[in-house]
Amino acid sequence: MGSVSAADLERYCYCPLSWQLGREAEVRSEALAKGSARHAELGDGLSSIVLEERNAGLLERAAVWISILATALAILGLFHFSTSDPVLRGQVLSAMALVWILLATIILYRSASAPDPSLVEGRERGIAMFAILGIATSLNAVPVFEVTHDQVVAYQAVSVVLLLMASFSLYVSNHMTERAGRTRRRAKVSDGIAYIGEGSGQGEVLRSLDLGLTGRPDYVLETDEGLVPVEVKTGRTPRGPLFSHILQLAAYCQLVEENRGAVPYGIIRYDGREDVIPFDERLRSLLRAKLGDMQENLDGAPAHRNHQRPGKCRSCSRRERCPERLE
Repeated sequence: MGSVSAADLERYCYCPLSWQLGREAEVRSEALAKGSARHAELGDGLSSIVLEERNAGLLERAAVWISILATALAILGLFHFSTSDPVLRGQVLSAMALVWILLATIILYRSASAPDPSLVEGRERGIAMFAILGIATSLNAVPVFEVTHDQVVAYQAVSVVLLLMASFSLYVSNHMTERAGRTRRRAKVSDGIAYIGEGSGQGEVLRSLDLGLTGRPDYVLETDEGLVPVEVKTGRTPRGPLFSHILQLAAYCQLVEENRGAVPYGIIRYDGREDVIPFDERLRSLLRAKLGDMQENLDGAPAHRNHQRPGKCRSCSRRERCPERLE
């Protein structure tokens, strides 16, 4: 059995004869070039979402641990603080309380005003709680050791530096999260991204040895229901999903299911509409049947035009060489 791609299947379902003529002599067009460029741009945008959200998560975790360390140092410094100089003690406590409260206020404000609070809610509030806890603990700490003024200042100075680092990490993390959110809205992607087929983050070619099928979906979403392949079409928006597009999407659903996990449905995205296509037994059977027909043509059986639409023939890039074209 020869191997065919999901893109070949789409062309075959559009018109078997056009597909066969295309195998004999490849035809390139401006529309195809524009479509390829848009798919590469989409892939680059999705890759930037994945990278920025991953880095934002790392920075948020770093901010949490830095804040914890700063809290520990502040408390340790106060536990070592001598009661023999109450004026200095009051000054240090006041300065530390001001820093903690300021940090807590900034973090809570950023969490409340984030464009997608679900991404950072809890993490930022957790940092804020650490800050508030540090204030309360510092203000009520009981000194138990006699140490020098310089040692106390060193503890507090390191603590303040760590707090500044945590604040900067959180600021950069929020900036990355907001930028990724804007890219998500432009790409109309809200779920997790499990796979990207084109662009700088190009994924591996998926294969079905059983069906002799290969392909790379544009991208795959990770939803609560399972993995969802998405096929993006950049040409005109038809009144309904085209049969050839549905079969191409079915091929991607099959490939993702065999290689990555269960697929409940797929999505075809046109410029003006999205169509959700269930990957049910009917579509699975239709996919196998079309792949069987295609294999017969690959084995030598002649292909023929499968429609009676003159307009479709007129827009075909292989029209001039087609013996069955409609006038």
